[in-house]
Amino acid sequence: MIRMILFLLKRRLIVYLITFLIVLAGMGSLFSFNIELVPKSNFPWVNVSVNGEALPPEEMEEKVTRKIEQELKSINGIKEFSSKTSTGNSSIQIIAEEGQGEQVKQEVQNAVNRLRNDFPKDVDRVNVSQDNLGDDALVDYALVGADPQALLSLSKTTIKDRIEAVPGVKEVVVSDRSFENKIAVTLLPERLSAYQTTPAQVIGQLQQTNWKQAVGTLENSGFDTVVMIDHSYSTVQEMKQLVIDTPKGAVSLDQLATLEDLRGQVKDSVALTNGGVFIYLSVKRSEGSDLISTQAKVEEVVKEINAEASGQYEIKVMVEAVSYIQHAVSNLSRELMVGGSLAIIILFLFLRNWRVTLVIATTLPLSALMTFIAMKIGGYNIDMVTLISLSLSVGLIVDAAIVVLESIYHFREKGEPLSEAIVKGTREVLTPVFTSQLTIIVVFLPLMFADFEDWLKPILATIAFTVTSAIIASTVAAFFFVPVFSERFLQKDKKVSLEGSGKDHLIVRSFQRLLKFALRHRVKTVIAAVALLLASGFLMPFMKMGQGMDVNENIVFAQITMPKGSSLESTQRASMDAEQQLRQLAEVKDVFFFANKSSSEIFILLKGKKERERGKEELTQEINERLKSVPGIENITTAFGGQGTQAPIQLDIKGDDMDQMAGIAKEVEAMLGSIEGVNNIRNDLEEGKEKVTLVPRQEALARFDVDHRSLLQQISMMLGTQAITVISKDGLDVDVVARMPENWLKHPEQLRQVMVSSNQGAQVPLIELVDIKYSKSPVVIVRDQGERKVTVFAEMLGTDLGTVGREVAAKMPGLAIPAGYQVEIAGKLKEQSANMTQALLVFVGVLALIYVIMVAQFSRISQPLIILLTIPMALVGVVIGFVLTQRIFGEMAMIGMIMLIGIVVSNAILLIDRINLLRERGMPLSEAIIQGTKDRVRPVIMTKLTAILGMFPMAMAVAEGSDLEAPLATAVISGLIFHTMVTLILVPVLYSLFEGAKEKRLARREARKAAKQAAAEAAIGIKL
Repeated sequence: MIRMILFLLKRRLIVYLITFLIVLAGMGSLFSFNIELVPKSNFPWVNVSVNGEALPPEEMEEKVTRKIEQELKSINGIKEFSSKTSTGNSSIQIIAEEGQGEQVKQEVQNAVNRLRNDFPKDVDRVNVSQDNLGDDALVDYALVGADPQALLSLSKTTIKDRIEAVPGVKEVVVSDRSFENKIAVTLLPERLSAYQTTPAQVIGQLQQTNWKQAVGTLENSGFDTVVMIDHSYSTVQEMKQLVIDTPKGAVSLDQLATLEDLRGQVKDSVALTNGGVFIYLSVKRSEGSDLISTQAKVEEVVKEINAEASGQYEIKVMVEAVSYIQHAVSNLSRELMVGGSLAIIILFLFLRNWRVTLVIATTLPLSALMTFIAMKIGGYNIDMVTLISLSLSVGLIVDAAIVVLESIYHFREKGEPLSEAIVKGTREVLTPVFTSQLTIIVVFLPLMFADFEDWLKPILATIAFTVTSAIIASTVAAFFFVPVFSERFLQKDKKVSLEGSGKDHLIVRSFQRLLKFALRHRVKTVIAAVALLLASGFLMPFMKMGQGMDVNENIVFAQITMPKGSSLESTQRASMDAEQQLRQLAEVKDVFFFANKSSSEIFILLKGKKERERGKEELTQEINERLKSVPGIENITTAFGGQGTQAPIQLDIKGDDMDQMAGIAKEVEAMLGSIEGVNNIRNDLEEGKEKVTLVPRQEALARFDVDHRSLLQQISMMLGTQAITVISKDGLDVDVVARMPENWLKHPEQLRQVMVSSNQGAQVPLIELVDIKYSKSPVVIVRDQGERKVTVFAEMLGTDLGTVGREVAAKMPGLAIPAGYQVEIAGKLKEQSANMTQALLVFVGVLALIYVIMVAQFSRISQPLIILLTIPMALVGVVIGFVLTQRIFGEMAMIGMIMLIGIVVSNAILLIDRINLLRERGMPLSEAIIQGTKDRVRPVIMTKLTAILGMFPMAMAVAEGSDLEAPLATAVISGLIFHTMVTLILVPVLYSLFEGAKEKRLARREARKAAKQAAAEAAIGIKL
């Protein structure tokens, strides 16, 4: 290494050329990055959706869901699965292991295909799909206007085509869930009876219409002519004239039914904003396209469309993350520059030499540019996590350069020529600097291999790669660029004061006095440190624990649940009341909601963080109170930011009997209700629907000549809607369906009046063919890992996840759970517990790795142990920091705390190495401790202050994105502040105790040896 440095000092032009190439490549990498919100993850979710028409939930569960789940248990690569089964629908969500999504999807598809023939005949659609976290969502729009039918057609044609033509846009998904898109053929029972025909006969004939078919070709010399029969139609008027054969003769369809074009009419749900109906459009971007530039182009097109609309309609932004990302990226970039500038200012204040400061100021951007090159090679982009990693690295990437430069400057102060000072100074700190940098890097190894939640792994991988790249870059800069730049900038430096010719820095003198006092009271110092550590343990319950990963802070999701039996109109009224209440809040920018008969999903868009007067907790409480004041609702849920609609508190109840689980759920709800700060408690078990079971009588079927298949088909066609065909209208596909009049069959007793056609055409009362039984059917059956499950949900106000978790764990044993049933902690409570357990294992793994590295460095066991004993003192600072700031100690804080271990160890290594070096040169123990600490005070304070100030803007948490970064910065800064005192006071004291005891032990051994030798010599003298 020294030979390389000497070579570069003689060939400085090579270094300058490499510097130029790094600047060129680094700037090229920087300007080629795409901007994202968070790192994209290849974490696959596989979804299986099965449609079974009107099959009841129990039958769908038994004949579809259970069979698929049984197959899933034998497929490798599946981490977990759950299902929801309702009338005519089975939905199974599968979470695959990282990177195995494609393979799992294919195996699931093969398994479902094998089972397809065993499914009930009513199953008409099976779909297996896959998606990933970090998906392609760009922006969601609401198309608002007075004519929903025209807007629906416009959104699916012109608007969709124009936005999809924007480079970088993958597709525009138009949701018509609130609007009908069909033509309804309503059969008239009295007309059917008059013509002695049945719904099944009419529908069967209609399903044979609307077709085109080529029947042949007229061949001629030079040309051919295709002959085609066109029996299609595209208008309601054409359909009215369709001929239907009946026993009374052929009649037109309008004699048997009424036909209505229902396109654009509100169906069983409605989407509203500010009193007007809207159509929901979701814009997806292409793989690899830049988020900000793509949305900017889309916004230009939307602006043009709105201008052309002349006020007839308007496209409004509903949900988007780009403006938030722009602010967050801009703020983090600014914080990065401010942090770097503060670090350089600190160096200048300590060194009081602009030439020396200039050396560091040069290596800082150089290290950053090398990091950009590594990120580009690694396939990373600029997102909030990489920017946080870079901000975290600002103070760290100058550490090595400061230590090397300070060592060079130290030799200059001794009167060494510049070239000799460069070589000697670099050689003296070469090994300890390399070791200290390695300790920061190795903390990421356990992090990468720990079994954290899958959504956290890509964030950890991004932080690990970015910070490791920055540390490696800074090490290269410290050993190869700092020596060359030092020779260049310090050649004409005339401000070097020789050692002893000037007064030491005030901070150096203060620490020296404090250290001498501590060394005179070593035992008391250690006792005081232990007392502080124990005291921090009593403070830990005052820390807020939870998940602090809300990456979008400008949106709140809420849901209103209505009482059973509510109508769409009542839900709509409640939602509009809620919207009116929410729009009165100064922080609210806009409100959108989707309402159906049972509930309403509300999207609350907030103003930017700087425009809001209240914080998250106060605003969430206000929203809760306003929603609860809405009359006629059953319960509400709210979730701030990136949490979506997932409740933070979840408890799963597993078993077989739904009634038994309903009773347990009530007990669990009562238990949660007794915990302070827990609110909006509810469960997902809906009261069962009334069920009518028709049991065919076999002898009656034979007597009246009615086939059981015919009976099933005829009754099915009398209930619900039956698909007839699809026509093209205004360039869009429109469903044509048949149905009976809306009020024809409402009560089970009306089934007794239904007539069924026999194979001979005779009309037979249904009551003559079947027995009628009454029971209840569950609305939704939820299963997890093959077991039935009911989940109890709740939110928090004025408390934190850690406090609630401890209360739940203490109260759960008091629940009376019957045999065969179990209550388990789920959701974020479970994630938090699992993540904290993994963090503890990572903490132990990091300590073990660092200890091995330090043993290799010092070639002894005791001195690395000294450093390990001081690490808990950094945790004291972390506890105090989070108690004072009342920030959430979550995943990002946990990452910061683990990184803190590597950071605080690095300076302790440099300090002990310096003391060892002085002792090797013959200096006594106590003098070596005082002088070694004095020599390291300046670099330790400088490196720690640069790290602290580099992250200080992040810790201030005043702008968008700060809620993600602030806990990490808080953990590192508070730990560094406290451990800096520990490094300069407690480490020398422990070193003095350990090495003093060792010296005394060696002295006693030498004394015993000398005594034995003297006794032997005396014995020999006596013999002589």
